[in-house]
Amino acid sequence: MAILATHKIFTLDYWKTAHDLKTGDIVFDRHGKPRTVTLVQEYRAPNCHMVKFDDLLEIGGDSNLSFFVENARYRRQLTKYKGVQRFRKTLMLARVEELTDLELLYTVPATNPIQLPHQTLPVPPFLFGFWFFNRRSTKKMAAPKGLTELIHEKFREHGYKVREHALLPKGERTFTVTPTIESHLIGTPTHKIPNNYLLASEEQRIELLRGILHAKAKTYIKEKDLFRFTTRHYSTVLQMQGLLESLGHRLTVTFDPWKNYYRIMFRSKLKLVEEQTLKSKVMIHNGRRYIKAVEKLPAQLCVHIETDGPDNSILVGEGFIPCL
Repeated sequence: MAILATHKIFTLDYWKTAHDLKTGDIVFDRHGKPRTVTLVQEYRAPNCHMVKFDDLLEIGGDSNLSFFVENARYRRQLTKYKGVQRFRKTLMLARVEELTDLELLYTVPATNPIQLPHQTLPVPPFLFGFWFFNRRSTKKMAAPKGLTELIHEKFREHGYKVREHALLPKGERTFTVTPTIESHLIGTPTHKIPNNYLLASEEQRIELLRGILHAKAKTYIKEKDLFRFTTRHYSTVLQMQGLLESLGHRLTVTFDPWKNYYRIMFRSKLKLVEEQTLKSKVMIHNGRRYIKAVEKLPAQLCVHIETDGPDNSILVGEGFIPCL
C-alpha cells in the first residue's frame, strides 16, 4: 500500500509527513505498539482514492491502500459476545476499492492506546492538566465546588504547600501553591500542552486527562455517561484530539458561533472522575469511524511504507487511523 506523501504519520518523535519518513523511524501499529520502519519508497501513483470518515477526517492513497474494517454483522456479533466470552473473529482487511459500497456501513475501529515510553516531567501530569485548564490571569486557581479537598490533597502529595484565598460567588475558593507551577516550567511554552506530556506513557497521559477533567465543573454528564468541556482555542482542540485519540477514544467536536467556543465530547471506559458510572460490560468499542465516502483522485505522489510489524499496519492522521 501507499498513502499520500502529505499525510501525517505518528512517530516516536511526534508527527512527520510521509514524505519525511526515513528507514529506522519508530511508528506505531493498529495495536498501539512501536514498530521500526524498514522500507520507504516514494512514487507517483496513477490510481488513487480518498476515504472520508464521518468525523471529516480523510485518508488517501493508491489502489492498494487497505483498512481493517467492521461490517454490520461483525458489530452485531461483537455486541452479542462483549462481556460474555471472548470474541475471536478477526477484522476484515479490505482494499480501498472494495469499500465503495457505502450501504454496507463499514467502520474502522480506533487504535488501542499507544504505547509510549515513560517521561520525566517537570510537573506531575494530573497537576499540570488541572493548572493548564484552571489557571487565571491572577495566577490563582480554584477547584470546582465539591473538589476542593481532593485537589488540595493532590498538590500536597507532591510536596506543594497550598494557601487558600478569597471565596468566589459560586462557592469556590481561590488558592495558590508554593513553589509555583510556573517556576517548574521555565523555558517551557505555557500557551499549549508541551509535547513531552502528549508523548508520555499511557498512565501519564491518563493522569493528564484526569487533571484536565477536574479543572472545570460539570465535565461529566452522568445521565448520558458523557464527558464534555469547552475551549475557545482551536489549537487546544487539536491537542486534546491527539491526547484522547492516543488513548483509544473517539471524540466529537462542535463549534458554537454565538458563544465562540468549541465543545469536545467523548465517552470512556476509563475511570476518570469520581462520579463516573462505568458500563464497560455492556459497551462495545467506543471508538469507531464510519466510512462516508470513497472518491477517486488523479495521479498523486504517494509513499509506500513497510515496518517490522506482523501486519505492517501504521497509524495515519490526526485520528491515528490504522491502515496499511
